[in-house]
Parts: sequence; structure tokens; C-alpha cells
Amino acid sequence: MRNASILKISASLVFCFAATAAFAHAHLEKAMPAVGGTVASASEIRLEFSEGVEPRFSSVALMGPGGAAVSLGPAKIEAADQKVLIVPIAKPLAPGAYTVHWHAVSVDTHHTQGTFEFTVK
Repeated sequence: MRNASILKISASLVFCFAATAAFAHAHLEKAMPAVGGTVASASEIRLEFSEGVEPRFSSVALMGPGGAAVSLGPAKIEAADQKVLIVPIAKPLAPGAYTVHWHAVSVDTHHTQGTFEFTVK
């Protein structure tokens, strides 16, 4: 009976550690401008992740209508929340479709990346 208990406890620990590892990435939870959304204008890109990110190792690129790169300022973290990455947009955006390419490194050094679009009317 004792060996069965030890086996159950060991199996439980393995599942707990496996579950923790699965959540150890900064996944995009919210974006402003919104993913697939339409805005009148935008002066910054705000990306909210499932965990804190390192701005020095994270990056955002913005492509405008026709695939032209849009100039962005340096990425920074919101003072009150390490999960929010803020990237200022250098100039007002012209109407059209924009694509955001992001790469995030979480505080535990895991990498994630993604792409989404929004439209300026």
C-alpha cells in the first residue's frame, strides 16, 4: 500500500510541474488597437500578455498599407503592470490596413511571437 501512495504522489507532482511549464510563456491576451479592429487613429500599440515581459528583448514591427514599415519608438513596460508592453507610433497613421508583428520574451526568458491586423479608417 505504501508503494502505491508514493507512486500516486510522484505522478501528481509530475503533472503539476508539466502544467506549470505549459503556462510559462507570455501569450498575447489583449491588444490596442484591437486584433482585427478598426480605429480612427492610434498613437501607440499596447500589448497585454499573460505574464510579465522584458522590453529590452521584446520587439514590435508595424507594417502599413502596401507593406511599408512604420517608424516606432522604443518599447517600454507600463509602470503599474509588467505584462503590458507599450510601443509609441512616431507619426500619425494614414487610413488603411496595418499589420503588427510582435516578439515577446517573458520574464522567465521564454519566447513567443505573433501577428495581427487592424485598420485605420
